[in-house]
Amino acid sequence: MRRLVKNLTQIAAGFGLNLGLLSIKILPRRLFLFLAQAAADLGFYLFHRFRTRSIRNLTLALGDQLDARQIASTVRSSLRNFFRDFVETGFALETAPEKIRTEIPVLGRAHLEAALAKRKGAIALSAHLGNFFLVGTRLSAEGYVTSVLVNQPANGYFGHLMDRWRLRLGQRTIHARPRRLAFRNLVRALRRNEITIVIADEYRSGSGVLVPFFGRTVAARRGPATLALRTGAPLVPIYLIRRPDGELKLIIEPEIELTKSGAIKADVRENTLRIAEWLEKTVSAYPGQWNWMNVRWRGAALGAVAGKEPRYQGST
Repeated sequence: MRRLVKNLTQIAAGFGLNLGLLSIKILPRRLFLFLAQAAADLGFYLFHRFRTRSIRNLTLALGDQLDARQIASTVRSSLRNFFRDFVETGFALETAPEKIRTEIPVLGRAHLEAALAKRKGAIALSAHLGNFFLVGTRLSAEGYVTSVLVNQPANGYFGHLMDRWRLRLGQRTIHARPRRLAFRNLVRALRRNEITIVIADEYRSGSGVLVPFFGRTVAARRGPATLALRTGAPLVPIYLIRRPDGELKLIIEPEIELTKSGAIKADVRENTLRIAEWLEKTVSAYPGQWNWMNVRWRGAALGAVAGKEPRYQGST
């Protein structure tokens, strides 16, 4: 019975997404952007768990730099960004690659070319930042063969629908489960000198490498550092941020220099630490475009904000 309910839920979600995509072909895009922002603003008040936890996490990370009003405004911006991501993804499904190249500029392409010149592929290190859904789409529009690692069930109507949509967007899908198969598929893509996109900011409960993050401790996944060390593929930070005018820009940074001493465990930890340092720097630059729900602190107590939602005032 539970499985039937799950399947029906996935089918209903898929039907809703298809209906939304059909409406994008008919209705003005400005209307969808307006509705996305209105829904995000409503959700800011209705999604109590999101608001409380995001404000708490942002307070812990940047509370010494932002006051309560600024923190609430930043969390609201984060939710607006996320809702707009979905709308822009729908637009991209109906947009030719040539137009995508025109609409989304690329900064730092030479860094990616330098990495691919090594003929070991490139691991695009990304995060739930800006419009992370379309990083592979923008790279694909430049002619790069791109795969994205996703933590999503491979079975079921909804999973198949997402795989098909990603392919339409120029992104091949590599499922994170089972892990051995995922690793083999990642290695094969890199050996073909392709790009694999790995999201590296899921600091949640469970095992991982304990590293500092905004002055506290998180459990970071070993995967990106382990994959880079085992394959020799360059680890290149790539993310799609939103400019002040609302439009997108793809940023490609120089590859992260990895420690390769030969002591595997020590190297994995050191390189995972470097990834966390990169993420902290990047999130600090664009705090209103990161998902603040995506981190669980480890070890350090939550302190004064742990048991109570910080007060906030209305924000624009």
